[in-house]
Amino acid sequence: MKAYIVQNKNKIEPLLEEIGEILIKNKRLNVLQKEIIADLGLRPVMVRDFSEINDDDEHIVFNDGLFFEPELLREFIKESKRLNKTTVCALKKGIFTLRTLTCVQGVKEQNDYIEYNLYYYPQKQLRNEKLEPIIFEPDENLESISLPKHMENSGKYLIPITTNSIIQINHWSNIWSANLTSVLSNLARFKKSSKLKFIFRILKNLSLNKWKLVGSMNKIGKNCDIHPTAYIEGSEIGDNVIVGAGTIIRESAIGDNSFLGNGVVVEFSVVGKNCTILNGHILYSVLYPGVFTVTHMISTSIIGSDSFIGSGVVLTDFRFDGKNITVIKEGQKIDSGNLFLGCCLGNNVYLGGGCIVAPGRIIPSNLHISLEKEKTISNILDKKQINGFRIIS
Repeated sequence: MKAYIVQNKNKIEPLLEEIGEILIKNKRLNVLQKEIIADLGLRPVMVRDFSEINDDDEHIVFNDGLFFEPELLREFIKESKRLNKTTVCALKKGIFTLRTLTCVQGVKEQNDYIEYNLYYYPQKQLRNEKLEPIIFEPDENLESISLPKHMENSGKYLIPITTNSIIQINHWSNIWSANLTSVLSNLARFKKSSKLKFIFRILKNLSLNKWKLVGSMNKIGKNCDIHPTAYIEGSEIGDNVIVGAGTIIRESAIGDNSFLGNGVVVEFSVVGKNCTILNGHILYSVLYPGVFTVTHMISTSIIGSDSFIGSGVVLTDFRFDGKNITVIKEGQKIDSGNLFLGCCLGNNVYLGGGCIVAPGRIIPSNLHISLEKEKTISNILDKKQINGFRIIS
């Protein structure tokens, strides 16, 4: 069976890469798509438009900006074959569709489900004009972060852990959510493991401790230098990676040739190749290749390739008025539906110490930003040269 991939070649601001070239867990999206369909025995065919497809045999169609997990595609095709109808892939509305910002994906919203740009066509004589939705439940397993009720009424911030993932990438926030979904899908697979696999892991680790069992999922590349006091859990580490003393890596992916200094914390994040993290905490974030950071915290954000984040930079991810974060698409502010969301820096962005970026905002590529001269102390010869500062003594 053929899998037709419609090439729109759209570019997503501020990274401005063709959509097939964006990185999901350190792999290009077009590579991921082809790997998944090849594993299912499908043959990829690239087309420029739906109108180019003239195939009387069964086939699937999706566009070049669609991210999906292999389990979802397999089940979608299986159920479509069973129905023998023209179908469209859909997700039930809920936490997953909210967290992945379907509001900016350009997907079709129905009363209680979202339709994505993934279609199945049976043999020509069996096709129906009306698309039959195959609806998946992505909120099968929800983890929660405890929050005080003055920040979240329920006291919990829910995060879906699932392999029923599909995201139409149409905005930088969709790149962010696709990366996090891909990382968390490994945890979902662990939770779905058969009893036999669990028994094997228990025997291999000689422990019933769940953290040791999750740690057994680690994939460590070649020639890595990992300090014995570092803690790694449920993560993928590339080749030639250096991990310093006391560093913690949980449910994350670290690219080849990256350096993580002493006491660094990386959680539920993707760090690209050739990155240097000297200190600080990377949480629910995506760092493209070549990032250098020394700031204390990067949360729910994307940092583009070859960027520099100086000490004291603050990438905010929460509004003091308790309202949802807004994002900008085509010049319009859109309610993301989420209380927490950071920012997106383009490629080759430098932020000097003290810079603060508002939540939900972007910084275009190739900008080097520092504080105004009046807010930086330099070359002090006498007190008269200090502007904008209060001198105590």
